[in-house]
Amino acid sequence: MATKKNESSQKQQRMVFKKDEPSKGHQGDAAVVASPGPLLQAPPTPKSRVRNSVLKSGPLFLSTKGIGWTSWKKRWFILTQTSLVFFKSDPSAIPQKENEVNLILGGIDLNNSGSVVVKADKKLLTVLFQDGQDGRTFTLKAESSEDLYEWKAAFENALSQAPSSPHVLGKNDILGNEKANAVNGSKDPVNNKQPVRSTVLGKPILLALEDVDGAPTFLEKALRFIEEHGTKAEGVLRLAADVEDVKCRIQEYEKGKTEFSPEEDPHVIADCIKYVIRELPSCPVPASCCNALLEAYRTLGGDRVNTMREAVLDAFPEPNRRLLQRILMMMRAVASNKTLNRMSSSAVAACMAPLILRPLVSGDCEIENDFNAGDDSSIQLLRAAAAANHAQVIVITLLEEYDKIFGDMFPPIYTMERKRVEVKVKVKVKVKVKVKVKVKRQLMMTVMMQHLGLMHTAIVTM
Repeated sequence: MATKKNESSQKQQRMVFKKDEPSKGHQGDAAVVASPGPLLQAPPTPKSRVRNSVLKSGPLFLSTKGIGWTSWKKRWFILTQTSLVFFKSDPSAIPQKENEVNLILGGIDLNNSGSVVVKADKKLLTVLFQDGQDGRTFTLKAESSEDLYEWKAAFENALSQAPSSPHVLGKNDILGNEKANAVNGSKDPVNNKQPVRSTVLGKPILLALEDVDGAPTFLEKALRFIEEHGTKAEGVLRLAADVEDVKCRIQEYEKGKTEFSPEEDPHVIADCIKYVIRELPSCPVPASCCNALLEAYRTLGGDRVNTMREAVLDAFPEPNRRLLQRILMMMRAVASNKTLNRMSSSAVAACMAPLILRPLVSGDCEIENDFNAGDDSSIQLLRAAAAANHAQVIVITLLEEYDKIFGDMFPPIYTMERKRVEVKVKVKVKVKVKVKVKVKRQLMMTVMMQHLGLMHTAIVTM
């Protein structure tokens, strides 16, 4: 169910930001120049663990281009080690209107092929990537020279820590749900309609499970639905639903039907999950992480699980690791009901491994083999089968040894982590309160006993 990709006549394609509300004749947020996004990769040093912390956030300006004019719109950007996302306004601020929702307008996965150039006189900052066959750039404008150089330093810091960039095999939309066409002079004004931005498909890995406000996304709600209502459905994750039913359910969600009822078809929701994962702007498990898992799986003896655990800890960017954990949790729930749904760990892995370990299955990882005989087509077929088998056995191991590999790591959902911290804080507060009350009671008893003792002494004296 892959979406159609826009073809460009230029070698350097344009990255277009989704046009939001029209204002004073503006055509919306236009593109900052760029080509298809890179596959998110782990850092070149395997032992350096990636933490996707916020490096900088604040306002920048996007260019809005029309016929013969250019203007700039102010947006709020958040830069991390692996991605850049932006909003209409500061997502941490209290909304001025009661029911106003500050949705993410776009995002881009970073890689370490990028470089930063500034034009100090115009306060412009340009980031250029050289990955794959097409280069890509995007340009932003700062409010002041001080902001300009702060953002320059932040981008250079982010790019130095960003995942490495292999050649891009597919053409992924850079901004995911910020898809739009650049405005050009030859376009008929009557047909110049703003494309509808999907709130479900194309989210950056960082926001795949939770929106910036902590609310669960479509993917997270769909995973919960399968865990709670879909594990008993025979062939769930294996039997395909009607394509139109899947697209229709996503459209209904975007129109306001944001909760899943127990009566819904588990096969439709399961295929929705696959669709959303397939449409992510980068792979859930990048090629370098697939290579790390593959190398760890080749470890013989009882050290295999520990080696795979180390691979997950050291090679995975945190957002990718959390997403992988969350998908595996759903898969384990399905496999635990294999007597009812006829889906063992092996069957579940066979269905989901091509989506989770996409680079391995598509041939981006080196697999040792002895395929020296036969023609080219037969060798390619054997290699493809070997890659699929490797992906399946790795996922089976991740499922069956989940507790040993992921057991004491952070939970896959950020709100789970926040709730756990909040519970600990509440417990500590309660303990402190109890201690204070106990101390006060002891002091009161001491004072009372002393007072009674004085009274007794006075009576005896009399």
